[in-house]
Amino acid sequence: MPELKEIEPDDNLATISTARELAAHYERLGYSNVIRHFDYLPSAFKSAVEIEKPDCVFNLVESVSGTSRLIHIPPIYLEELRLPYTGCPAHAIELSNDKVLAKRILSMLNAPTPRWGVPKTMATGQPGTWIVKAQHEHASYGMTQKNVVEGTTAAVELGLKLTVDLKIDWIIEEFVDGREFNVSIVDAPGGPRLLPIAEIVFENYGADLHKIIDYKAKWDEQSFEYKNTVRRYDFPASDRKLLKALEEISLSVWSGFDLRGWARIDYRVDANGNPFVVDVNANPDLSVDAGFMAAANRAEIAPHEAIRMITNAAMKAA
Repeated sequence: MPELKEIEPDDNLATISTARELAAHYERLGYSNVIRHFDYLPSAFKSAVEIEKPDCVFNLVESVSGTSRLIHIPPIYLEELRLPYTGCPAHAIELSNDKVLAKRILSMLNAPTPRWGVPKTMATGQPGTWIVKAQHEHASYGMTQKNVVEGTTAAVELGLKLTVDLKIDWIIEEFVDGREFNVSIVDAPGGPRLLPIAEIVFENYGADLHKIIDYKAKWDEQSFEYKNTVRRYDFPASDRKLLKALEEISLSVWSGFDLRGWARIDYRVDANGNPFVVDVNANPDLSVDAGFMAAANRAEIAPHEAIRMITNAAMKAA
């Protein structure tokens, strides 16, 4: 029973499309399925479950009551009902979705991550380049080229302004001006399986543009940013040490955050080849053209087979 989030902006509407793709995958696998929207009221949610009587729920929820801050709620309901569901458990979703909590877990794991702070308490007057990111939102929400600024004074001012304007919390992170990679992982019978590592190449980006995956790069198909950010999977021998480090860190993060089903870890790599974790994505986008499925395809795992692996992992964990 795929779970849909509430109808919202472009990135949220993509989940509805993904749910329909998922239904097609299940049809190919021979599994009966139905798409239902998540209802925040516990009684209504329980009633929907009692009506459908699913063997397993495929959790695609990315927003509850208009905010990503509550996306760990559906798994909590499912855990209370003792119902198998796909993807990461509630606590893993909450830890990874809150960038402040995620930073603290990364520190405990000794996983490299950029320096950071929050607008209300961060010291001003520090030099360097900084990026201001939404603390709980995902999908590059609120992210534009203007979110990269010089000095913590400007970063704090921007963070406080965005808090007022958009009414959500923000985090300030030291900007690593270098390469960008992501590592997708899927639950396999023998444990977490690393999929081919992808680098995001920023083609035709001049000195006037920061190399970041902002909202346009993710969602505006007509924009320069969308058209000029491309994935590559082939690397020279000189990257062998870096790729090995990305694999080791990713497996540590998978275990440390108690991830399950499928996940993606995002990295920035500085000029000296040092990787830094910048985002831990529990239950990332499963659309056929998104990063996880692209990596699965590179590993010669068909979309419906990836869905079978994720579903099997859910049933095994129940």
